[in-house]
Amino acid sequence: MSVWASLRQFLRQSVLARAGFIAAVILILVALLAPWIVPADPAAQNLRIRLSAPSHAHWMGTDELGRDILSRTIFGARVSLLVAISVVCGCGSIGLIIGMLAGYSGGWFDRFVNLLLINAFLSFPGILLAIAFAAFLGPGIGKVILALIITGWAGYARLARAQVLKAKELEFVLAARSLGASHRRILVRHLLPNILQPILIQATIGMAGAILAESTLSFLGLGVLAPLPSWGSMLNDARSHLFDAPHMVVFPALAVMTAVLAFNLLGDAWRDWLDPRTRSQMAALESSR
Repeated sequence: MSVWASLRQFLRQSVLARAGFIAAVILILVALLAPWIVPADPAAQNLRIRLSAPSHAHWMGTDELGRDILSRTIFGARVSLLVAISVVCGCGSIGLIIGMLAGYSGGWFDRFVNLLLINAFLSFPGILLAIAFAAFLGPGIGKVILALIITGWAGYARLARAQVLKAKELEFVLAARSLGASHRRILVRHLLPNILQPILIQATIGMAGAILAESTLSFLGLGVLAPLPSWGSMLNDARSHLFDAPHMVVFPALAVMTAVLAFNLLGDAWRDWLDPRTRSQMAALESSR
């Protein structure tokens, strides 16, 4: 089956899958095309029109410094996606390597990784750890990414370890080991392709968590630095104008909600589609119509 045929089959499975996919694609396109589609400079100030309500000139109104909220929301998508992709790639890579090595090697190394490292990180609320590391490292987009990677790799490591523990006893791994394959070849050529599906599903859902975490840190003043627009910092700026200029809160909050919902729907739909039982039930349903 070709990639496009597989994608069409995936999108046919449910309305929520299509909604999540369309919203995620629109978000990515908006972030990529931000410099060409924004109606105004997101950092340009005009105090004469500060706190203006939505109008034809400014579709989402202006903030307390007269900056166009639509332009800042569009550029905020760039920041959120950059952080989310960087965090998911960093957490996934570190967690995958550590979890695979622990599950495959076993023994004292597996006990050390599982009991001391993974359980220690997972025993604390992730957002509180991220706030602590971000406060220690200081504000800035690079430091936010580093703080979220430090606190987020353990979930991927636990999942990779569990998958390797299950897969390393299967026949194809035992056959490769009996034929003299090296440990590196078994890990890379045999185990990794067979455990990637749940890791990729968790990474898709993790995009939503990373966007929400970045917005939380920026709201607390521990995220990106001004004048770089961020949805969280926009919400922080709007706190004192909640009643006299509610549009300052509504549009950044809708952007965060849409992005988080899109990747959650996409991850859930992908998980259902990759599950053989769910796919067989959907195929039986479609053939009966």
